[in-house]
Amino acid sequence: MKKFLVTILILLFSNLSFADVNVNNCDNLEKKSEKLSCLTKLKAKALKENSTEKAKIIQKKLSNFHKFNQKNVEKAEEGVVSTGKKIGKKISETDKQIREKSKETLDLLKNKIKKKE
Repeated sequence: MKKFLVTILILLFSNLSFADVNVNNCDNLEKKSEKLSCLTKLKAKALKENSTEKAKIIQKKLSNFHKFNQKNVEKAEEGVVSTGKKIGKKISETDKQIREKSKETLDLLKNKIKKKE
């Protein structure tokens, strides 16, 4: 009876250690959203099958994917900041010009009113 139980346990553990997860399954996907979704599903499948080695490999791929996307996000943020600065400068210049023109117009009106008196 013990041999039977030992055999079942060995078969169970050997089945779990050779998980049926293809780690390179998502490498050929072009769309970033599909690749992220595929890697996440693969990691979940690997964890479900208790394959920690494959889960670590997939996690490394996910980390590299996030690092790559983070660089692109930082570039986009820098672009937004520089554009915001340009817009802010332009608004300040426009505001200054409007104030100068309105002051000139006010001075002209005051001079005309003084001449009529």
